[in-house]
Amino acid sequence: MRKIYPLLLLAVMAFACKSSKSIYTEKNITEKKLESLIREYSAQPGNTDLANQVKFAYDYLLNQYQSRVNKYVYSGTLDDKENLLHAYTSLQSFYDKVRGYSSVNNLLRPSSVGSEIESTKLALVSGHYEQAVGWLEEENWKLARQAYRSLTKVQSMMPNYKDTRALMQQAKELSMIHAVMLPLRGEGFYYSNTNYGNNSYNNRPVLTEQLVRDLRGSNNATNLYKIYNSWEATNKEDHINWTIDPVWTQLRNENKSPQTSTRTVEKQTEIGKDTAGRPIYKKLTATLTITEVTYSLNGRLEIRINDDDNKSSVASNSWSDSYEIKRRWATYKGDAGALSNADWELVNANRNNNIDQRQMEEKLIEKIYSNLLSYLRNQLNA
Repeated sequence: MRKIYPLLLLAVMAFACKSSKSIYTEKNITEKKLESLIREYSAQPGNTDLANQVKFAYDYLLNQYQSRVNKYVYSGTLDDKENLLHAYTSLQSFYDKVRGYSSVNNLLRPSSVGSEIESTKLALVSGHYEQAVGWLEEENWKLARQAYRSLTKVQSMMPNYKDTRALMQQAKELSMIHAVMLPLRGEGFYYSNTNYGNNSYNNRPVLTEQLVRDLRGSNNATNLYKIYNSWEATNKEDHINWTIDPVWTQLRNENKSPQTSTRTVEKQTEIGKDTAGRPIYKKLTATLTITEVTYSLNGRLEIRINDDDNKSSVASNSWSDSYEIKRRWATYKGDAGALSNADWELVNANRNNNIDQRQMEEKLIEKIYSNLLSYLRNQLNA
């Protein structure tokens, strides 16, 4: 034991020395590391080495928080004041977390930035309020929306600040857009083997009605717009600000050439028995000729949003996609008994080339509908 003990003591001392120095060379001290050191120190309050490590880690993290504050403290923009408020709030949270460990209060003496938070919040609220008042004086729907958002921030930070509630209602009324959704129509079409034309769109407002339903009601979370179909807009007293015009700028049928293939099928069938009573089989054979036709509809749907008040374009976007239907049928030569149920389904399949164009178009719209709806919702809430 006398030989082992000095070696063990040296190993423990070397480990302790290495541990005590590691905190000073660490390049990324985290709050988790600080909390771990504080717990160790709380268990050994007389350990000077641990106290120094706790102080070093605390000062390291505090310097990072204060650097974020200093980055924005001298800026006058509202964006930087918001960043400054976040920096002060984070710093205060850091102080509060450290203060929660009573064992290090005298060692670290965490401070408070409560007054700085309140003064920054007041400056931010005042700045947003004054900015919103200036925008509302322009009586422009777009600026009114910016004013509404600024006043919303004021309301969240100081609910009873001046006449914020009344100004929010004013901003909401000024920023309200009344939009009409026109029926889907066609423009610049190229048709191949189709049996309907442009005029049929005015009789099929399916897309318009679906968009109007999905954009209004519970889906209109902001209540910054009202949307109507053409009939409703004609019978409303509200002044229409926007016209939304959905247009097929391309809708093209591309029916690919039929593809044929052949397949031979065989089946053993019992035709009798021999003198010993054993079954006698005959091989039945048939050759299937299978025809496959692909009907494809390619489309590009464009949305045009126009400002009726200023006779100008607000925005436009388009989506392209395609939809396919495949039809297969077969004829056969040879023994009918060789055919399976699946083979007979092909033989009896519909050979009619008349495809429901409206159904294909509706399926094509379904593929692009979610992107179309999302785009319109973003534009109406912009």
